[in-house]
Amino acid sequence: MNTQPHSKTAQETSATAVDESLPWVIVGGGMVGASMALALAEAGRHVVVLEPFPEQRYVASEPYDLRISAITADNIVLLKQLGIWQALRDLRVQAFHQLAVREGNNDWLIFGDLVKPPLGYMIENRALQQVLTSALQVHERVRYVTDGFAALGADQQVITRSGEAISYQYVIAADGLHSQVRRAAGIGTAGASYPERCLLAIVAVAQPIPAATWQTFAGSEVHALLPLTEQQACLIVYAEPSVLNTWQQSDLEKELQARFTAQIGEFSLQNSASFPLRHQHALRYFSEQRNVVLIGDAAHGIHPLAGQGVNLGLRDVAGIRKVLLERSDSDQQFLTSLLRALKKRQAENLLMGQGLDLVSRVFRSQHPVLQVGRKVGFSVLARTHQLRNWIGKIAGGY
Repeated sequence: MNTQPHSKTAQETSATAVDESLPWVIVGGGMVGASMALALAEAGRHVVVLEPFPEQRYVASEPYDLRISAITADNIVLLKQLGIWQALRDLRVQAFHQLAVREGNNDWLIFGDLVKPPLGYMIENRALQQVLTSALQVHERVRYVTDGFAALGADQQVITRSGEAISYQYVIAADGLHSQVRRAAGIGTAGASYPERCLLAIVAVAQPIPAATWQTFAGSEVHALLPLTEQQACLIVYAEPSVLNTWQQSDLEKELQARFTAQIGEFSLQNSASFPLRHQHALRYFSEQRNVVLIGDAAHGIHPLAGQGVNLGLRDVAGIRKVLLERSDSDQQFLTSLLRALKKRQAENLLMGQGLDLVSRVFRSQHPVLQVGRKVGFSVLARTHQLRNWIGKIAGGY
């Protein structure tokens, strides 16, 4: 139990506060929270997962869900280390080997190589969720509780909605952009909403499509494609809410065909939905008073332009996992190492978030100086093969 005064140093608090008989509590059993729970359990820790709304069972024969993530190569390595990759491969996954981007109808800038190892895999969120949850529910070090978070109690306890008080070593907030745990720990955020929404549409295509994802900056809109199979894809449009509302109230399929048919041929719309966009960053990732760690969307929400949201969360898991494997919780240097890892993750997440925010704003702008700057940037990339290779490796997490 942490009874040390707040004036104690992190090293002193770590040395005296840790009771290794107490579990780590994960609030939020989504993809990032469940991965963190499995990493903790595999590293020898006892874990309690609070997830009031477990994902319904995934059935691979059902139509594709709109929630799809482009999991990069470095995070595929993490899933292999957690022992779940083979089970996931037995479900529906689609490798992608290339990324391409262009402005308007200009030439494509291509990153990656169709004959080299994939940059990552398109994975349905429900599929990854099922594999992770199934692993947790049978793990001897995990207690999986279908109950929600209510409060942080006195004496280092989590209070659930049903009234149970769970004593803990650390709490990991993996409960999303509007994290209740983050608020309870008194950690503030900075951020703002974007003026556009994101439309997702699952389509069946008549012509086979390659294992590549692409994105077109088309004036005030952005159009993108994620390959699901040779005959199915997820189409993405970023546009003003009024525009998307008009499409959805009239003929959405016709509007999509006007924007995508020239690139992918004829297709039929199967499912669609849109959602608002926001970027948000927690001011810190750790509360020493409460021993609360923030990961995933509870710590950072970014523009989905490059599909890095879930990937950043899984990199949070990988960063913490490294500390877990190197030190026991009672090691006097454990908290110091944990804080160092969290600060590194915060810096990298901020860099990615601010970079995507800048790209989003620059490509929306009609300012003539920025328009010239965009053309110069594309021209430099087109002529610099090594720079494109470097960006491709970053995109794949290599």
